[in-house]
Amino acid sequence: MEPNEYEVEVVHRQRAIYRVSAADREEAERLAVERWQQGEPSALPGLEWGELDSVYAREAPDERSLEQDAELVLRFLRERERLILRLGGAGGSPAGNDAISANQVAADLGWSRRGGEGPDQVRAASALERLCDSRRVVCFERPRVRAGERGEIRLYCTPEYLERLTSSALEEVEQPAI
Repeated sequence: MEPNEYEVEVVHRQRAIYRVSAADREEAERLAVERWQQGEPSALPGLEWGELDSVYAREAPDERSLEQDAELVLRFLRERERLILRLGGAGGSPAGNDAISANQVAADLGWSRRGGEGPDQVRAASALERLCDSRRVVCFERPRVRAGERGEIRLYCTPEYLERLTSSALEEVEQPAI
């Protein structure tokens, strides 16, 4: 019997201690978070720790299911972008914040993990990355901006939307200041 293939998500928490020079407590916290976001090791060995929060495994989907997910996500992105432009009015211009994360795609499509334990971000990311590989969707990363988050977040939009976004940004740059 041939073994099954699984996708396994491992979620953990960690703690790191940093020694920083700062004018006040708020600045010290900001500087420490920046170090943490860059992945710097703890300044006090032995007090750094990681704790396993959860492990989630599921059988890896077959090729047909992966393709169906990708097509559904592409239709969703196109409709979402069309709606954003329509709600913006005739002169509505796209904005960089209009790109979407895998977590938000999963939530909007109602894809949840077993037992309703939040959006199935892995399923959405698999579909989005498949679309990126075939160049039907554009992906880019930006730093995470929410408190307590670390690293980069990957965002997605269609190439057509990115083109509109780029054109809109160029028009703003080319307009003379009054």
